[in-house]
Amino acid sequence: MRWFEALVPAYTIERLFWESRTITMQEVVYLEMLYAVLVVILEVPTGVLADRLERRRLLQIGTALEWGSFVVLLVSFSFGGFALAIALSGIGAALRSGAENALLYETLEQDGKTEAFERWVGRLNVIGIVAAVLAAISGALLATRFLNYVLSTVSLFIATACSLGLVEPRRVVTEERMTWADIGAGFRFVWHDHQLLALSSVFIVTIGAFNFIDEFWQLYARDVEVPIYWFGMISTVLLLIQIPGQLLAPVLLHITTVDRWLHGIGWGIGLGFVILGFFPGQVGLVWMAGMAFLIGIVEPLYLGALHHRVPSVIRATTESSVSMLLHGGIILFGLVFAVGAGVTLFAAFLFIGITVCVHQAIVTVIARKEDAS
Repeated sequence: MRWFEALVPAYTIERLFWESRTITMQEVVYLEMLYAVLVVILEVPTGVLADRLERRRLLQIGTALEWGSFVVLLVSFSFGGFALAIALSGIGAALRSGAENALLYETLEQDGKTEAFERWVGRLNVIGIVAAVLAAISGALLATRFLNYVLSTVSLFIATACSLGLVEPRRVVTEERMTWADIGAGFRFVWHDHQLLALSSVFIVTIGAFNFIDEFWQLYARDVEVPIYWFGMISTVLLLIQIPGQLLAPVLLHITTVDRWLHGIGWGIGLGFVILGFFPGQVGLVWMAGMAFLIGIVEPLYLGALHHRVPSVIRATTESSVSMLLHGGIILFGLVFAVGAGVTLFAAFLFIGITVCVHQAIVTVIARKEDAS
C-alpha cells in the first residue's frame, strides 16, 4: 500500500500539467492555501474520528479520496475542477494522518512487539522513498503529461484496493472512547508531559525547517550555478540519503536516549541552514545531503517516543494534534523565509537557521533548569 501511494510519476510534471489545463501561478498559490487550510482544520477532528472508529476505515477512505482527486484532475480544465481535486486530496491526507501509525503500533502491541515500532516506521518510510525515486525517474523518462497522470491514477487505485486488506487489531485498553468534547485531549497530553513537549517542539521545528530545503533546493542550485542536468541526480540523492537514517533509528537508541539524538539533530539542522546562508556555493549541496541524512532519523525516533507514551484511546488524536502544530510551524517558517527572501535566497536560509538555533538554545536552557530542579 505504501509503495503504490508513493509511486506517483505525475508529481514530476505537476506544474506543467496544471499549466496545460489553464491553471495560472496565482491560482496554484490559491490551491495550495486551500489544501493547507483543509489539513489544518481537519487534522485533529479526523484524529478523534480515528480513535472513535476503526483506524483502517479512515485509511481506506483517505486513500480512496486521494485516488479520486487524481480522477478529477484527469477530467478537469478549470480552476473549480482543480479546487475540487485539491479539496479531496486535503481531506484524504487529514483522514490518513495519525490513523496509520496508530494502526501499526497497536498491531505490534497485539503481538507484543512494540519495541519494533521505530524499525517498522523506518522500513515503511524507506519503501515510500524508493517508490518516490522510481516515480520521479520514470516520470521524467515518460515525459507525457496525460500518461503520467493515468499511471498515477492506476497506482493510487491499487493502493486503495490494497487498503481493503487492512485488519483492525484488538484494542488493548478497555477505557471508554473519547467524545467530541475531548478534542483537545491530544494537545493536553503533550502539554502535561514536559519531556514529550520538548521532543515535539524539536520535531516540529526540525521537520518544518527542512521543508524549505525540499521546496527550494532547486533555486539554491541554480543560484550557485549548478548545471540543470545535475538536478535529477541531486533530487535522487536527497531522497535516497534519508534511507540509512530511517533504518538506523532503532539502532541509535542502544547508544543514547531519544531526546539526546533529537536535540543534537536539531542543532545540526539549524547550523546547516546557517552555513548555507553564510557560505553559499556548490558545496552547500553536500551540506543539504547531510541534513537530509539527519532528517531521516527524526521521524522514526519521535514517533516511537510519542506512541510508547500515549494511551490507545487518544493515540491517533495526539499524533494528529502534533501534525496540526507541524503545519502551523511550516506557515510560521514561511513568514521567516519570506522576510529573508526579500533580500536573497541565501538570507532566507540564514534566517531559518538562526530561528532553529534560537529555538534549540531555549529548549536546552529549559531542559537544564528542569534537570537542576
